[in-house]
Amino acid sequence: MTQREAGERNVGEVSITSTLLRTIGLVGLTLVLACMIRFVPFLSHAVQWVAGTDAWQALYALFGIDSSLGREQLILVGIMLSCFVVALGVQALIVFVSERVRSSRRAGR
Repeated sequence: MTQREAGERNVGEVSITSTLLRTIGLVGLTLVLACMIRFVPFLSHAVQWVAGTDAWQALYALFGIDSSLGREQLILVGIMLSCFVVALGVQALIVFVSERVRSSRRAGR
């Protein structure tokens, strides 16, 4: 048995199409979550609350942000980073569940 054959047993190949679709889905889900923060009132209030906390104010001091433009940019970075992390978790859950369903269908045949 060669090393390549051993590796092929443990790890399945992921196609370029699958990777591209996952990437598009991740970007799309991130943008949908960001739009939800903008248009869903209780989410925008939550962002305002977080931006007013002492921890967030400490970030302004840590990065040396003095202008209102810099504060808005840091808030936007925080929003997009949070949306990306949530979207990544949702996508990982979807991939996990879909793989479980596929493997159970294969085992059932």
